[in-house]
Amino acid sequence: MVQILNHEKIVLLAAFITNIAQAQNVGIGTDMPASKLTINGTDPDIGLMNNGLAHSFIKALGFNLNIGTASDNPTGKLVLGTKDNNHFNIDHLGRVSIGTNSNFDASFKLNGTSPIFGFLHEEVQKGFIRLAGDNFKLGTYPFNSGKIVFSPKNVDKIWIDEDGLMGIGTATPVSELTINGTNPYIQIQNGASNKGFLQAVGNNLKLGTNSTNTTGSLIMQTKLLDRMTIDENGQVGIGTTNPSSILTINSTDPILQLRSDDVDKGFLQLVGADIKLGTNINNDYGRTIFRNNGTDRMVINYDGKVGIGTMFPFQTLSLNATTPSLGLSIGESLYGSISVDNTSKDLVIEKSTLGSGKIIINASGGTGWGVHMTEDNYFHYGGGLNPAGYPFSSQSRILAPDFVALAVNSWPDYVFANDYKLRPLAEVKKFIEKNKHLPNIPSAAQIEKEGIQLGDMSKRLMEKVEELTLYILQQQEQIDELKKLVQSQKKND
Repeated sequence: MVQILNHEKIVLLAAFITNIAQAQNVGIGTDMPASKLTINGTDPDIGLMNNGLAHSFIKALGFNLNIGTASDNPTGKLVLGTKDNNHFNIDHLGRVSIGTNSNFDASFKLNGTSPIFGFLHEEVQKGFIRLAGDNFKLGTYPFNSGKIVFSPKNVDKIWIDEDGLMGIGTATPVSELTINGTNPYIQIQNGASNKGFLQAVGNNLKLGTNSTNTTGSLIMQTKLLDRMTIDENGQVGIGTTNPSSILTINSTDPILQLRSDDVDKGFLQLVGADIKLGTNINNDYGRTIFRNNGTDRMVINYDGKVGIGTMFPFQTLSLNATTPSLGLSIGESLYGSISVDNTSKDLVIEKSTLGSGKIIINASGGTGWGVHMTEDNYFHYGGGLNPAGYPFSSQSRILAPDFVALAVNSWPDYVFANDYKLRPLAEVKKFIEKNKHLPNIPSAAQIEKEGIQLGDMSKRLMEKVEELTLYILQQQEQIDELKKLVQSQKKND
């Protein structure tokens, strides 16, 4: 081995540098150098030592050029810099820093004033990674119409286009966020547990809680205030987070407003303890219509008239049907009705067979006299008069321009029959003196007790009138005889 002393090394290095400077190209391991310095060999390298220790190297390894620190340099860094500034550092663990040589705490660290990492395509800037103050930016340059694409496992999954529209599962988003897939959904977790989701299933959009979230509610807010709640049982609450039915609305006088062409038409409202259903004040001709089984059953007209079975009521309440009937019940039991008979067209006011009540027509609030119709179809007018056996009675006088009694059998024309036995007046006198009333005429006591049957009394009075006529005729005959006798006496005198 040839040992070269330190001063000999200096002379040899000086001679080598001098020869390089004077020569155009220098070759080591080759006599055909292609540059100022050409080194040839099998994986040739240049070793750099410090105090006799190999610290770093430059090495051609196959087609690769390796620049690094030696294996016996456990903490040394690979540093590149300009103007005595260390701009690029690679530590012994392979961690890279640009613009800083502080402690390495990341695989790649970039430092500077708003440092930027740019990406070029054919010398044209296309994209960048940049730290702007406290903000981290990843994007494209203004003149680049390309998208930002995220590709896990080298498969494109997320796109952000030049307008800022994001697509997940689609490269052509049509809104700020477009998600495409087979029944795509967004899963929302709390504490690594599925709680809620947003999903497109076929043509349907689902927003809800997961099946494992057995007590959670779906809550919608405005101004950070809970406005609508759908609880775990599917009950909806508006103005309340504790709905008690399929739909519960809570507020001060809550109202459900119905519009047509953005104009208020009808509403459902709770005012205090009252429930209101109707049309709005500016709905001049709208009606409130109730229907079931697809058929309109009842209408409240714009003027307040109510129709049942008709859409055009002309009275406060109009009933229309083949046989219209208004039933009156107590405790689900029918006690009376008002109807129109379809055949006779009669108006029928009828009480059922239940109970023992009467039909009463009273115009004084129940305090005055009224018309009573009993279960045996007897009519009575008054404040309780109900004489047995009389189909009609009145506790007061009856006024009529005419009164017709039914035909009476044996009208007293029999008085004029030849065989009628007319009582002598002396006999009549004795009867009156004894009974204090005419023969065949009820006494005052009997009339006060039983009343007067007008038909019968008319017959009896007519009998007396005809008897009185006979008495007058008899007296007229006696008068005529007396006149003849007086005239005869005058002639004889």
